[in-house]
Amino acid sequence: MFEQHLTEDDMPLFTKLRLTAFGETVINIANDPSFDEWSFSQKIRHALNQETEARGERRMLKLLKASRTPNPAACVEDIHYLDGRSLHREVIARLAACRWVDHCTNLVILGSSSVGKSYLAQAMVNAACRRDYTARYYRLDDLANQLAVYHHTDPARLKFLQDLHACDALVLDDFLTTPISSETAAEVLNILAAREGRGATVVTSQFDPEDWYKSLHDAVVAESILNRIVSNAEIVQLAGPNMRRHTVTGIDSGLEV
Repeated sequence: MFEQHLTEDDMPLFTKLRLTAFGETVINIANDPSFDEWSFSQKIRHALNQETEARGERRMLKLLKASRTPNPAACVEDIHYLDGRSLHREVIARLAACRWVDHCTNLVILGSSSVGKSYLAQAMVNAACRRDYTARYYRLDDLANQLAVYHHTDPARLKFLQDLHACDALVLDDFLTTPISSETAAEVLNILAAREGRGATVVTSQFDPEDWYKSLHDAVVAESILNRIVSNAEIVQLAGPNMRRHTVTGIDSGLEV
């Protein structure tokens, strides 16, 4: 009997079964002579691998979208190790492995304006999503504004906070660059307390932790916030050239504050 090869006309069935990548691969195998010497098992394994990779990619993109990171493309592979920049490949490779997320260890990224703190934090979000962790990214001012939208008894507010409490990695960018209200400070403390032992928190700041008191009105809350973050944290001190200037000249695309 004449064998009928799979064609593009068969794709709707694979799509219906949510096996799009698998279907595309087996159709390609059936119509490409270079696969003729492959065993049946090799062909099926190859198609399964393609489907697995495609599903992983879709999952990662979904996690990145949910993270709200302003730069989903930021990644450790695009970090440049310029002369005078206090970044080391070994450290970045270790951080990209996300053991700090596994161990619920906080990450504090410090440095003056424009040395690349935000980009490094965004690259950590990318690395976490690649490893199937959930992440959320907020500038501290934006988080305060988001919380102000909700009434305290609004169920949406509770859902929003539960999401912050439960995510594997929470990034608070531009932390305490400007003073925040007592209400916001108390909310940040509650978030940090709820996350303790449940997830890792990444903080970027222009100021060293001992200077965070200047942006908080309540010394007790300030001390509590400081302890919640720093007592279980790896501190990365960034120094080096102004990365905004290098972005303009095309040397280091995407590196920001």
